[in-house]
Amino acid sequence: MASADKLINTDVPEKDVFAFHFLQSLSNLRKQNPFDTPDQKNYRVRKIKKAAYVSMARAAGGSSRLWSRALLRRADKDDNKIVRFSRRKWKISSKRRRSNQRAPVVEEAAERLRNLVPGGGGMETSKLMEETAHYIKCLSMQVKVMQCLVDGLSPK
Repeated sequence: MASADKLINTDVPEKDVFAFHFLQSLSNLRKQNPFDTPDQKNYRVRKIKKAAYVSMARAAGGSSRLWSRALLRRADKDDNKIVRFSRRKWKISSKRRRSNQRAPVVEEAAERLRNLVPGGGGMETSKLMEETAHYIKCLSMQVKVMQCLVDGLSPK
């Protein structure tokens, strides 16, 4: 079995940061009590999913992106922790958004994106597109790192 360092050999520092945090979280989960009952297995699946998202948000720069702040807040809210980030006013009033005179199809598509991207609820369209592109890039990175882990850890 190859080591995790050799599995994820990349020039992209975000992948290294994600892999480090994700492997560390998985290691911590493994040290916990074994999960034998179905309820405990579901709990473990949720914890692994949460670890993947939190690791991705940290790799993206933590509080530098709106979607990563939203993911970290959601994760910490689940743990009953209070997370504080610098306050920025990104929310655009619905009256101002309507006054942009965009085609209804574009606004409808933007509204669907706002529902998909964490923290996208109050973003104006240009910022939403930028955040969406970065979020997709990070999701792609997450999939590649996890695929490397599966390929490296599965029997051949």
